[in-house]
Amino acid sequence: MWDHTGADLKVYRLGGAAMLSDPDSLYTARLRYISMPFTYPIFGGVVMAPVSLLPWGLAYGASIAASLIALVAIWKLSLKQWLNGRKLHPAVLIAVTAASILIEPVRETLSYGQINLILCALILYDVLGPKTRMGRGVWLGLAAGIKLTPLVFFGLLLVTRQWKALAHASAAFVGTVLIGFLITPRTAYEYWTHLISDTSRIGGLAYSGNQSWNGFLARLTGDLDGGGHVWQGVVLVTVVAGLWLSRSLWRRGEELAAVSTTALIGLMCSPVSWSHHWVWVIPLGVSLLTATPVGRRYPLPTALTWFGLFMIAPIWWPPRGNNQEFDWNFVQVLAGNSYLWLSLAAAVLLTASKASRTKPPSQFPWSRRPAGSSRRA
Repeated sequence: MWDHTGADLKVYRLGGAAMLSDPDSLYTARLRYISMPFTYPIFGGVVMAPVSLLPWGLAYGASIAASLIALVAIWKLSLKQWLNGRKLHPAVLIAVTAASILIEPVRETLSYGQINLILCALILYDVLGPKTRMGRGVWLGLAAGIKLTPLVFFGLLLVTRQWKALAHASAAFVGTVLIGFLITPRTAYEYWTHLISDTSRIGGLAYSGNQSWNGFLARLTGDLDGGGHVWQGVVLVTVVAGLWLSRSLWRRGEELAAVSTTALIGLMCSPVSWSHHWVWVIPLGVSLLTATPVGRRYPLPTALTWFGLFMIAPIWWPPRGNNQEFDWNFVQVLAGNSYLWLSLAAAVLLTASKASRTKPPSQFPWSRRPAGSSRRA
């Protein structure tokens, strides 16, 4: 469960240290005991520079603490629409946060020292925040400047015509790119013209931990280079259908479901989506409870099934590593790609759901009214 000892955080610190000592070495520097290089944009290295100055124990502890705080924020932001102005009992918030540490993407994020939970919380806060908030979209642009995958949420802003937020996000993202060119022009040019598309720098595509269409097709075909033109076609269909669903959900007031569906587009279409990237299963799971008839009618069985499957993580059941994925039988293919099948099931349920109001929060025992409010409110 906890056997990665902050491996990714060590690579982050490597990138931060390179930015302080020799920015031109950002993408060539290596640790003696970890072969993976720094793969994020230059702005990501800038953000990691202060982390590289901390002693290892303090840096790892701070990473876990920040991720746990982000996990609490994710739950609060995800349940906000469900509660409809009511307050979640603190004991329940603590309980669901503690229980969600057992969800495989969450525990892997904590173990690796990854930033997935922090970015997820930032994006939820920015996109679901008040529409009139000054600077709305800036955090999304900065998140994309650190790690490119949040760029998919620009698509949500586009199809829902949130022009001001889209302009803020775009300006912030462009600003992060310009910072990279100002610091080290040659390295920035190399990254944006060559390294950005080099999937060999981020691990084997066929490894079962890669829960994306590209990973699935690589395992299915035995092609170490991925799905090729077939993958590109599947990506196009997924993007079009996913943004249509996101727009539909947003227009009928299911904003959390719209954001979660957009996150699914990024997870499924990215060349590599490691299992720890799938922390979006938390807001997506809440969306199933708020935006689908089955979730509203059977909230407890739905929640237990959804989150329980991501706790037991069937993707790790079949043999893996050293290209053993190429020899999977039918049952192993089902289990080894289960995150994809679960996301497709969620998309089908959200697509089939009717535009109806969320069950009144007073029927949920987990919420409490603000002090001074009447029962008839």
